[in-house]
Amino acid sequence: METATTTASHPSAGARDTGVGEASRHPLPVLVERVRARFGAELPPVLWSMPDDDVVGLLVDLQGLAAQVDAALLAGVREADRRDLGRTAGATSTASWVSGLLKIRPGHASRKVKLARDLDTTLILTQSMVNTGEISVEHADVIAQTLRDLPSEAGPDVRHEVEQALLDHARVFHPKDLAKIGATILEIVDPELADRVLAKKLADQEARELRLRELSISDDPYSTSSFLRGKLDAETTELLRVALEPLAKPRPTTADGPDMRTSAQRMGDGFHELLRRYLGSGQSPTHGGEKPHLVITVTDANLINGTGYASLLHTGTPISARTAQRVACDAKISLWGTLNSEPALTDGTRLFTGKTRRLLELRDGGCAFPGCDRPPSWCDGHHVTAWLHGGPTSVGNGVLLCGYHHRLIHQGAWQVRIADDGMPEFIPPDWIDKNCDPLRNNRLRA
Repeated sequence: METATTTASHPSAGARDTGVGEASRHPLPVLVERVRARFGAELPPVLWSMPDDDVVGLLVDLQGLAAQVDAALLAGVREADRRDLGRTAGATSTASWVSGLLKIRPGHASRKVKLARDLDTTLILTQSMVNTGEISVEHADVIAQTLRDLPSEAGPDVRHEVEQALLDHARVFHPKDLAKIGATILEIVDPELADRVLAKKLADQEARELRLRELSISDDPYSTSSFLRGKLDAETTELLRVALEPLAKPRPTTADGPDMRTSAQRMGDGFHELLRRYLGSGQSPTHGGEKPHLVITVTDANLINGTGYASLLHTGTPISARTAQRVACDAKISLWGTLNSEPALTDGTRLFTGKTRRLLELRDGGCAFPGCDRPPSWCDGHHVTAWLHGGPTSVGNGVLLCGYHHRLIHQGAWQVRIADDGMPEFIPPDWIDKNCDPLRNNRLRA
């Protein structure tokens, strides 16, 4: 026979001599053998003489032919699956059998089996267009996956509309773009159902995130710092960002220079400021019968001299005595000792409160350091002459300083004093101004 002669001339085409005449065989395998034999006779192609338009047409036609061949392959996979040939051959599944038979990856084989089932049972329109080569198997795979991902509330009519809409788009878009369209196709086909599904999906996701919300604090074994680690839900994350961003803005360029902190450092400082304000607001619930607050213990000698160390009461973490001095500028001070051989603790006396604090705010209008624009709510009251050395808690001995400039002053390079007109002025170190001319915040020049 002619076909037998042709295929024998081209063994690479894959024809098989089954010993059965063509008349008694199924027409599809006969057609495949003939096509392969003809392709074997024509390959490799000589295309250099082909006009441009023919090259373009050839590519389109070959793509359509490839889609039809892929459709036929899927039909074969489906029939093998229906007959359970894989298990008959000793494989664990049709997919594993197809993977071994066709020498393809297991994942690809599994997708072929799944797609073949869908085309045969639920995607009749899609199968028809793949059979004619109008769309590729990749398009069909995207459509099948989109239909699988539809919520259970989507009935047969909605699924039919989704399939039809995706087929229309598949004629225009490649599979990657079609997948993006598929992710939102329900909003076009049934907006009300899409809204209900999205609402339920978001509610389930938020509930899951709430269950997973956590925050832990662990000590750095090599320093007195600690590590924060956690996972926050979307609402908590937004609350934290909204609270921190105003507190983490770059400082304006002042007499001390521009703000050199990184974004992460500014967020860390903002977190410190957020906690300081919260504990100072008195809005927190009580703990142990009183509002939570930072408690520092230090000997009177270390506090007065600024040497040695102090301790954080609740953790025992050591801090410098200079830090204790800075905090003591505007804190509640209690004296601890013995009275009549019994431990005794005096009632705390808070500094810069009431009218004194209000007068400082009216005079300074915020941080008084030259160039700083931090408002009064960001500021501590600082004793120009330390109260530890007999300086009074008064407007004439006080100045408002934000946290950064309060620390700067306590480092000792910059000095602050109250001028003859009752306004605070700052004396820079000689490496900034060799004449050490006093400076004022422009807000205080009027």
